[in-house]
Amino acid sequence: MLNDLPRSPRLGRRAVPWAVGLLLGALAGAPVSADVGSGEAPQEPAAGQSLRLSGFGTLGVAGLSGPEGWGYRRELTQPGHASTWRADIDSRLGVQLNYAATPTLELVGQVIAKKRGAFAADTDAIEWAYASYRPDGDWTLRVGRVNVDAFLMADYRNVGFGFLTARPPVELYARQPTTLDGADAARSWWVGDAQWRVKVLLGNTRIGDNNFSKPGRLNGVHGAMVSREEGPWLLRASAARGRVNFDLSGLQPALATFGQLAQLPLPGIAAQAQAFRDRLSTNDLPVTFTELGARYESADWQGNLEFVRVAASPLTVETTAYLTVGRRFGAWTPYVSLSRVRNGLAAQSPPAWQASLTPLIGASAAAQAQQLADAATAVLNGGRIEQSSNALGVRWDVHPQAAVKLQWDQVRVPFGGGSLWTGADSRAARARLTSLVLDFIF
Repeated sequence: MLNDLPRSPRLGRRAVPWAVGLLLGALAGAPVSADVGSGEAPQEPAAGQSLRLSGFGTLGVAGLSGPEGWGYRRELTQPGHASTWRADIDSRLGVQLNYAATPTLELVGQVIAKKRGAFAADTDAIEWAYASYRPDGDWTLRVGRVNVDAFLMADYRNVGFGFLTARPPVELYARQPTTLDGADAARSWWVGDAQWRVKVLLGNTRIGDNNFSKPGRLNGVHGAMVSREEGPWLLRASAARGRVNFDLSGLQPALATFGQLAQLPLPGIAAQAQAFRDRLSTNDLPVTFTELGARYESADWQGNLEFVRVAASPLTVETTAYLTVGRRFGAWTPYVSLSRVRNGLAAQSPPAWQASLTPLIGASAAAQAQQLADAATAVLNGGRIEQSSNALGVRWDVHPQAAVKLQWDQVRVPFGGGSLWTGADSRAARARLTSLVLDFIF
């Protein structure tokens, strides 16, 4: 939640006005907490203090110097275009409503207006919508649409004021889902000066690129997280598992053709055709997420370190790590950030089939088979994420609830690794990004 921050289009055309209308309607019929927008830690609900409204936002502009036709994205739910200067990468506005129905039951809703891809659902604007039950100070049970607490910045990845950099490292956070429709249960306890916390979660979510295709589903997600916080250190680990499902109806003709080619008496081509068929027809595939994270925050220093592995072979195997370190000098905090994602499945070059197939199936059919192989190679490479970013920036806390950030990124993409970009082809590329953002909470 907003008060749990570290110390320091489509905009959902119908869902945003509808959801905000519900929030404002609720305000008209319930007493508002006196600490709305104060940024203070939440207090126990008292008489006349049952409703709390808060929010956050980012106003940002980014300038890109990179490969012609490639569009930079902060996350795969964004549309992309290759404009040099853009204001839709980081800009967003969020509103959160907390209603304490009883001392143990709280209803929470959060709506985020930001640019979204062509296939985004209107309800995607509703980031959180859950009931939270706290039978005592140690246990918390939540049911509804909650955050996916499998990553270090899961609670506040949209709240720019809550982190040091202009945006979360895209190599990790661009692809990961933000919401989970289901439930979680957490318990916390103290051992000396250290606070331990364990959470288990269960539910379903949407995944995929909302700009180019209908997103898939990650069903049957179940996992656990454990964390330990003492002094300036927060250490955590998590693991989750689910099953990936995509709509493959549009690929059926291609899959049938690859199945026929796999029966030909040409062992090399048959094996390659079968491999194409196996990878493109993957569905109901088990996927695992494993994460280790650490956060350090003292009076002068701040740092995040996180390592995540996503395994869904033969679809993808990704290993991601990033390190961000900053040093405070009054209201100013210069920082550096290094992030990398590597793919365990090698990028492919189109196979040379046409010459070998022509004597067997004819020139026309061989040419069509070659075109199909070229297209399949492009699809598989287009789904690979592999890149690295080095960022240098400075944060200026101009107000207790507002900060300005200036950041320079240098990005390298190897051959066949451009899935985080729109309009990307298989070539290796380099890009530079300059970002200026204003983050605020209220």
